[in-house]
Amino acid sequence: MSLDLKAYLGRYAEVCRTKFGQTYDFARLEETFAYLRREDQWLVARHVEKLFDPKNTPFARYWPQPDLKQLDQTLRQLRMKLAPLPEDPRELIQKLLAVFHNIGTASLPLRFTYPERFGVFSTPVINLLQIQRPKSVELYLAYCEELRIWQERFRLRSVAETEIALWTYQQLASEERIAANSSPSDGAFQQDVWVQRRRAAQVLGPFLKTYGALELARILVEESPKLAGMIAGEEYERLLRGAARRFCPALDTQHKGWAYALIDLMVQGGHIALEEKPRLNSIWRQRNISMHPGAQLDTIEVEKMIDNVQEICGRWEGKRGRAP
Repeated sequence: MSLDLKAYLGRYAEVCRTKFGQTYDFARLEETFAYLRREDQWLVARHVEKLFDPKNTPFARYWPQPDLKQLDQTLRQLRMKLAPLPEDPRELIQKLLAVFHNIGTASLPLRFTYPERFGVFSTPVINLLQIQRPKSVELYLAYCEELRIWQERFRLRSVAETEIALWTYQQLASEERIAANSSPSDGAFQQDVWVQRRRAAQVLGPFLKTYGALELARILVEESPKLAGMIAGEEYERLLRGAARRFCPALDTQHKGWAYALIDLMVQGGHIALEEKPRLNSIWRQRNISMHPGAQLDTIEVEKMIDNVQEICGRWEGKRGRAP
C-alpha cells in the first residue's frame, strides 16, 4: 500500500476550518514576500507582523509575536537581508535565530520568501519524520532537506507544500486515532515501505554512523536480543574469517565446521589460550542460533557473547572489537 501524500493538500482547507475556523491563502503571502529575494531589500518588523496576523496565518497560536517596536529597531540596525540565499544557509538561519530566539519564528520569513527551499518548523511534522538533531539550526536544516526528499518522491511543487501535506496528514491521523476509528490513510502511511525506510534512516542513521557493530549490538540487546545476537554474530564471523586469512591461510572456510576447526588450529598455534576455546565455540553456537527463524535468545547470554567477542577477538586486529 502506497501513501498518496499529494491528496492531503486538498484537505488542508478542511483541517484549517475545523481547527482554526477559517482558511488561509499562503500562495498570496508567498507572492507578497517574493520581493525579499532581491538583494536591495531588508526584512523589517511589518513582514513579521503580517506573518502573525490571524487573518493571514495561524502561527500566533503556536509562537508569541515578537515585540514589533523592539524588533523593528533590531532589524533596521542589522539591515537583515534574505538575499542572495547562499547554498549553505546555516549562517543566515543562525542570524535569524539570534534575532527571534525561536527557531519556529525564525523559519517563517524563510518559508514565505523561499517556499521551494524551506518549510515552517513544525514539531508534529518533525516527530512524524523522526528527525533528531542536537541543535536547533542543524535540526531545521535536516528537516528541510528531508522535506525536499519527500517532495521529490511524491512530486509536490515545493518543500513548503510538502510540509503542508504532511501537517495535514498528521492532524487527520491524530484526530482519527483519538476517535478510535480505523484509518485507511494512516494504514497507507504505516505500510508504505519507502516512508518507513526514510523514518528508520532518521532514527538508525546516527547510530550506524557513530557506533561499531559490537557497540550497536550492546545498545540493542535489551530491546531485541535476537537482533543484537545477529549483529554480534556477523561481526564474530568477520573477525574469524580475518583470523583465518592471517593465521591459517590454508584452511577452507567454505567447509562446514570451519569455525570450530579454525579455533582448534588457533589454540595449537598459540594464538588463543586453551581456556578461551569453549568461550569461542559458545559464541559460534549463539551466532548459529540467532540465524534461525523464531529463535529466542537470552539477554544475558547475548551480552556475554558480545563481551567475549570484544575481549578475545578484538586482539586479533589490535582493537577492542570495533568494526573498521
